[in-house]
Amino acid sequence: MERDALRQQAVDLLHVLWRGIPNSFKSRYRMSIWQQFEDNIRSAAYTDNLPKFINSLCLSLGASCGANAEDRTIADGVLNGGHDRQILKLLREETTYLVLRVRLRQQERREAWVESQAEETDEWEVS
Repeated sequence: MERDALRQQAVDLLHVLWRGIPNSFKSRYRMSIWQQFEDNIRSAAYTDNLPKFINSLCLSLGASCGANAEDRTIADGVLNGGHDRQILKLLREETTYLVLRVRLRQQERREAWVESQAEETDEWEVS
């Protein structure tokens, strides 16, 4: 599989895992949460299969994997893709880059949410 496609799968999986971290945990460690996320990914990636990686990461961050059907579908697709070793290698070697992409995706989601909230507020004021 092409390296960019593997990176995308890794980012998809990490985004699912990020979303599974409880807000209370993120809030408690808000000054260092991204660094903790990155460090825990790098540490957990020293295994031989993705399910062990996910289990280890979820335990260390108090996260759940796949809080909704969409997230479970994404995680299952990566887990059943048969590219465990390649993805784990990327997670070890390109952790900072992959976490940065997750951060960018999360920022885009946040901006879209803020925009949708602003539109709803405008609709209420017009009514």
